[in-house]
Amino acid sequence: MFEDWGKILKPQYRPLWSDYCLFLQLGWKHFFNTAESASLKAEQIKLLERAVRKDFPLKNSLLGRLQKAFVAENLSLYLLLEPLQVWHWLASIGKTETEVKVSEIIGRLVSPAARMLMVLSDENPSTYLPMTSLLTAHFLQKELENKSELLAKVKKTRRFWFGKLRGLLKNAFVILAVIKSKKLKFKLATELNRLALIINKLQNNKQPRPERLDRIKIFLYSCYQFMTIKRRTTQTKGV
Repeated sequence: MFEDWGKILKPQYRPLWSDYCLFLQLGWKHFFNTAESASLKAEQIKLLERAVRKDFPLKNSLLGRLQKAFVAENLSLYLLLEPLQVWHWLASIGKTETEVKVSEIIGRLVSPAARMLMVLSDENPSTYLPMTSLLTAHFLQKELENKSELLAKVKKTRRFWFGKLRGLLKNAFVILAVIKSKKLKFKLATELNRLALIINKLQNNKQPRPERLDRIKIFLYSCYQFMTIKRRTTQTKGV
């Protein structure tokens, strides 16, 4: 789901990120795709919430590893609890066929993941919203590319979705001006430009995978942005 984004983190945080992505992916797959009743899924979510809030006894399980890592890195358990609301919505997806609800589902799934990436990168809260826009654009691009059932339920045109993607990318580029780490700034510039190119290719019905010339363009444009986009402070200066 978001596994590839682990490459922007320091190596010691990548196992934690991999486990977190697996947690999100398993929840999405189970509560969206299974034929179980909504009431049974609701009961399963309730039990999962209890397990997250308590010290899970199976320490080598996925949840056990996540709880241990969250304590070690001083991360809030709300990063595990927030996706449960998404699972609730997915359990009754037949009743959520509006663009607003689908956008809310994606946003609620992506937001904790974006915050976790920035917290592990020791970045400030001003990066949370643009990082959320970036991950949302990435998720939506994948859903469009794979012609997902989630988007198929919403009666919107491809033009509408690509317009939404352009807006998300525009919001996401703000992160280059507020990020503290120069190394992370270049990595994010590369990912932003790569995603913009993939979206453009996908919109024009071309093979979305970047070719060699595309990769050169991405690198050069990322270097240009790294040099020209100056960091903006989010603190109010005193008189």
